Amino acid sequence: MKPRPLLIALSLIVTAAVVRFWIAPLATQLPGDYASQLQFVVENRFRPSLVDPWQTNTFIARRTDQTLSNSGRVAIVQGNLDWSTESGQLIFENTGLYGVDRRTRLILAGYGDVERAGQFLFPAHIKQTTYTYWDPMFIGQRNAAFDHSETLAGLEVYVFHFSGIAMDETAGYAYLPDVPERYLTRTDGEGRLWIEPLSGIVVDYEEQGASYFIDPTGGARLAEAEFQIWSDHYTPETKVAQLALARATRQRILALEIGLPGASLLAGLFLLAYYLYREIKSKRTRA
Repeated sequence: MKPRPLLIALSLIVTAAVVRFWIAPLATQLPGDYASQLQFVVENRFRPSLVDPWQTNTFIARRTDQTLSNSGRVAIVQGNLDWSTESGQLIFENTGLYGVDRRTRLILAGYGDVERAGQFLFPAHIKQTTYTYWDPMFIGQRNAAFDHSETLAGLEVYVFHFSGIAMDETAGYAYLPDVPERYLTRTDGEGRLWIEPLSGIVVDYEEQGASYFIDPTGGARLAEAEFQIWSDHYTPETKVAQLALARATRQRILALEIGLPGASLLAGLFLLAYYLYREIKSKRTRA
């Protein structure tokens, strides 16, 4: 029997390995032109200074990520968070540059505008563990600890609880009349993340927190120092869009990591078995 079926069988087996261990990691890394916009419904109590009355309002906040450049595995991403009311009153703003490993989504030292550590986005194949991360939602590092798994809109998700204590967000409130000359600011925040584990995409989000003034010399918290108390969560439209993105990404990962290499491997093994069977049968016939 001609060796052609053997060559085809071996080619299919090699193709399965190439797709699974080379093409799949490349195809599932952060896109070179990654961009994202998320919107949040904010319930907010705010006063510009300790002598001002409290204002209560509801508005839409926006987080925008935009890749400025990429080179190999490194992407330079600009992240922006804008909290402004319907009337245009600025509440909080945060803009930063992040050097991101496109495969692991980890922040890389030496690439951003300030030194940060941890995840910028959560990785694919997320684990039931604790992650350190730093994104535009706060000016500061937080820890996200796995809490439990549940089903959301027919999709299995991991639920993480995150928190950050005494984060220095003075830069985000520098427009306030007493900042930073008279006071510095700190923020305590916590919330929950619903993450589709295969893609690492956050499909739902909620947080709450408070910001307060501290003495710039000794760092002591002032009496009745809170000037902002809030809670926020994804808008319904953002939640629907994130769920759709997670489903599509999950299907692509399954196809590249299991479906295509699995089909190629099975076809190769079947053809190899057929070739060996015919060879054994041919030798017995000649004998």
